[in-house]
Amino acid sequence: MQVIEEFTLRQTTMVCTVCNSMFSTPCLATMPNITRDTVVEADLHRVLPDPAIRAALIAMCPACGYTWWVTAFRTHLFRPELVPPAPLVEHPKKFAHAVLTGRQNQAHSLDLALLALNGCWCAREASMPHDRWLDLSGQELERALKDYAWEGNRGYYHYVMGEIYRQVKAFKDAVRCFNMVGRNAGIPRELVERQKVQAIAGDPAPAILPPHLVELMFCPTPRAEATILSEE
Repeated sequence: MQVIEEFTLRQTTMVCTVCNSMFSTPCLATMPNITRDTVVEADLHRVLPDPAIRAALIAMCPACGYTWWVTAFRTHLFRPELVPPAPLVEHPKKFAHAVLTGRQNQAHSLDLALLALNGCWCAREASMPHDRWLDLSGQELERALKDYAWEGNRGYYHYVMGEIYRQVKAFKDAVRCFNMVGRNAGIPRELVERQKVQAIAGDPAPAILPPHLVELMFCPTPRAEATILSEE
């Protein structure tokens, strides 16, 4: 068991979805709840204190290489030390293997975009280059938003796309995407306007959400939800 601040990683036995091999991999056993003081960036991801924490969201089978979110694998009661361990790879590279698995299995572009975004955040948490991850996440999210058969929360992802564009310095595209965020997206209007102003100013730097917006978005109450809707 590894404890990183208030996060706990525990070695767990998993069964591969594809080849039924058993292996052990780190899993996130406990994590602190988000509060108004949690560090959250404007692209709506929680900044983690160690890249190993985000990498533990992904499992990689040592037998066949299938790599996906750990929730896609079955747990097993075998003791982890009695089965082969998952391959040791750099934390962000686990997300690269997951993108490859997704492509091999014709996953939707939104799934690939979310994997790439997590690879980007993991690389930043590891103090490694992340620009190529941003480019990849933008390419995949663009494809997802062009798929009109997909009926998800498009406004939410227009906002995320705006943040990706802003960080890669495509400021006009960022403003265009921010303008497409409607009332059903669940994004506070104050946040959309803040990031639009940053894009208009030509500022690509990651931005930390102020505590009141973290609380509004991630510590929901009926009053908070009403506030988001009333801002539209």
